[in-house]
Amino acid sequence: MTSSVRLGMNMNKDNQILSALHHAVDCRDAAGVELALNQAFDAGLTPDLVPILVEVLGMAWHTRHEDVVRALQKLRPSQAVQGLREAAVVAHEYLNYDEFFGLARKCTWALADIGTPEAKAALYELAGVQNEIIAGYAQKRLDKWDQELDRKGV
Repeated sequence: MTSSVRLGMNMNKDNQILSALHHAVDCRDAAGVELALNQAFDAGLTPDLVPILVEVLGMAWHTRHEDVVRALQKLRPSQAVQGLREAAVVAHEYLNYDEFFGLARKCTWALADIGTPEAKAALYELAGVQNEIIAGYAQKRLDKWDQELDRKGV
């Protein structure tokens, strides 16, 4: 198979995944979000997914926020900073069992890996929140900022 044919197949698969995510959002289909995210991870995450991922991150009706954060962490898009900052402090009912705020921890890692000045500013904001656990996660990423430069997207 030639590389142009393979590229066309990948673009078609990317479009299918993007369409599936948009459809799941339009229908408020939590299972559809999960399926499309799994397909995106299997096919390889691409930057064209970023806008819909940021949108899905801010929606409370599904249970795949940690997967969305993981995808954004891998892609390291600067346009996800505000969404990640907000997601770090949202209390989703389905995560009430998690006294260690794993979603917030993942958000701080994603912000640190994005590595822009705006991401660092978001971590400073999170380091000042009343929740000591979340603030501690953010402060740890700030404390290790220079040691983790090789992880940053910038």
